Amino acid sequence: MQIWLAIIGMALVTFLTRAVGVFVLGGQAPIWVQRWLAQVPVAVFTALVIPTLFVQAGSVGPQLVVGPSVGAGVIGALVAWRSGNVVVTIIAGLVGLWLLRWLGSMIGS
Repeated sequence: MQIWLAIIGMALVTFLTRAVGVFVLGGQAPIWVQRWLAQVPVAVFTALVIPTLFVQAGSVGPQLVVGPSVGAGVIGALVAWRSGNVVVTIIAGLVGLWLLRWLGSMIGS
Protein backbone atom coordinates (compact mmCIF):
# COMPACT_ATOMS: atom_id res chain seq x y z
CA MET A 1 0.00 0.00 0.00
CA GLN A 2 2.84 2.39 0.80
CA ILE A 3 4.35 1.84 -2.63
CA TRP A 4 1.09 2.80 -4.33
CA LEU A 5 0.77 5.91 -2.17
CA ALA A 6 4.32 6.89 -3.08
CA ILE A 7 3.64 6.38 -6.79
CA ILE A 8 0.40 8.37 -6.65
CA GLY A 9 2.11 11.11 -4.63
CA MET A 10 4.96 11.40 -7.12
CA ALA A 11 2.53 11.48 -10.03
CA LEU A 12 0.52 14.21 -8.33
CA VAL A 13 3.58 16.33 -7.61
CA THR A 14 4.80 15.90 -11.20
CA PHE A 15 1.40 16.84 -12.59
CA LEU A 16 1.03 19.88 -10.31
CA THR A 17 4.47 21.30 -11.13
CA ARG A 18 3.78 21.00 -14.84
CA ALA A 19 0.20 22.28 -14.59
CA VAL A 20 1.29 25.38 -12.65
CA GLY A 21 3.82 26.14 -15.38
CA VAL A 22 1.19 25.80 -18.10
CA PHE A 23 -1.34 27.98 -16.28
CA VAL A 24 1.15 30.67 -15.27
CA LEU A 25 2.75 30.88 -18.71
CA GLY A 26 -0.53 30.54 -20.58
CA GLY A 27 0.65 27.47 -22.47
CA GLN A 28 3.58 29.23 -24.18
CA ALA A 29 6.90 29.92 -22.49
CA PRO A 30 8.82 33.10 -23.35
CA ILE A 31 11.52 32.68 -25.99
CA TRP A 32 14.33 33.08 -23.43
CA VAL A 33 12.88 30.23 -21.34
CA GLN A 34 12.61 28.03 -24.44
CA ARG A 35 16.27 28.73 -25.32
CA TRP A 36 17.34 28.02 -21.76
CA LEU A 37 15.39 24.75 -21.59
CA ALA A 38 16.86 23.63 -24.92
CA GLN A 39 20.27 23.46 -23.20
CA VAL A 40 19.12 21.20 -20.36
CA PRO A 41 19.58 17.86 -22.21
CA VAL A 42 23.16 18.76 -23.15
CA ALA A 43 23.97 19.79 -19.57
CA VAL A 44 22.44 16.64 -18.07
CA PHE A 45 24.18 14.40 -20.59
CA THR A 46 27.52 16.07 -19.88
CA ALA A 47 27.04 15.73 -16.13
CA LEU A 48 26.35 12.01 -16.56
CA VAL A 49 29.10 11.19 -19.06
CA ILE A 50 32.16 13.18 -17.96
CA PRO A 51 32.56 11.55 -14.52
CA THR A 52 32.26 8.07 -16.01
CA LEU A 53 35.02 8.87 -18.51
CA PHE A 54 37.55 10.43 -16.17
CA VAL A 55 36.95 9.01 -12.69
CA GLN A 56 37.93 5.49 -11.73
CA ALA A 57 35.13 3.42 -10.19
CA GLY A 58 35.48 3.08 -6.43
CA SER A 59 37.94 5.95 -6.07
CA VAL A 60 37.53 8.59 -3.42
CA GLY A 61 37.63 12.06 -4.92
CA PRO A 62 38.29 12.98 -8.53
CA GLN A 63 41.13 11.15 -10.26
CA LEU A 64 42.05 11.59 -13.88
CA VAL A 65 42.02 8.17 -15.49
CA VAL A 66 43.19 7.77 -19.05
CA GLY A 67 41.99 4.59 -20.67
CA PRO A 68 39.79 3.23 -23.42
CA SER A 69 36.74 5.07 -22.08
CA VAL A 70 38.40 8.44 -22.75
CA GLY A 71 39.18 7.47 -26.34
CA ALA A 72 35.64 6.20 -26.81
CA GLY A 73 34.34 9.46 -25.38
CA VAL A 74 36.40 11.44 -27.89
CA ILE A 75 35.10 9.24 -30.72
CA GLY A 76 31.52 9.71 -29.51
CA ALA A 77 31.98 13.49 -29.19
CA LEU A 78 33.35 13.76 -32.72
CA VAL A 79 30.56 11.64 -34.17
CA ALA A 80 27.94 13.66 -32.24
CA TRP A 81 29.45 16.91 -33.48
CA ARG A 82 29.49 15.77 -37.11
CA SER A 83 26.27 13.77 -37.29
CA GLY A 84 23.99 15.20 -34.61
CA ASN A 85 22.41 11.74 -34.38
CA VAL A 86 22.15 10.25 -30.88
CA VAL A 87 21.84 6.62 -32.01
CA VAL A 88 24.85 6.87 -34.34
CA THR A 89 26.83 8.55 -31.54
CA ILE A 90 26.05 5.79 -29.04
CA ILE A 91 26.92 3.07 -31.55
CA ALA A 92 30.18 4.79 -32.50
CA GLY A 93 31.14 5.24 -28.84
CA LEU A 94 30.41 1.61 -28.00
CA VAL A 95 32.26 0.27 -31.05
CA GLY A 96 35.16 2.60 -30.22
CA LEU A 97 35.23 1.37 -26.62
CA TRP A 98 35.17 -2.28 -27.70
CA LEU A 99 37.94 -1.73 -30.26
CA LEU A 100 40.12 0.21 -27.83
CA ARG A 101 39.67 -2.45 -25.14
CA TRP A 102 40.49 -5.15 -27.68
CA LEU A 103 43.61 -3.27 -28.86
CA GLY A 104 44.64 -2.79 -25.23
CA SER A 105 44.31 -6.50 -24.52
CA MET A 106 46.28 -7.36 -27.69
CA ILE A 107 49.10 -4.97 -26.81
CA GLY A 108 49.10 -5.94 -23.13
CA SER A 109 49.38 -9.67 -23.75
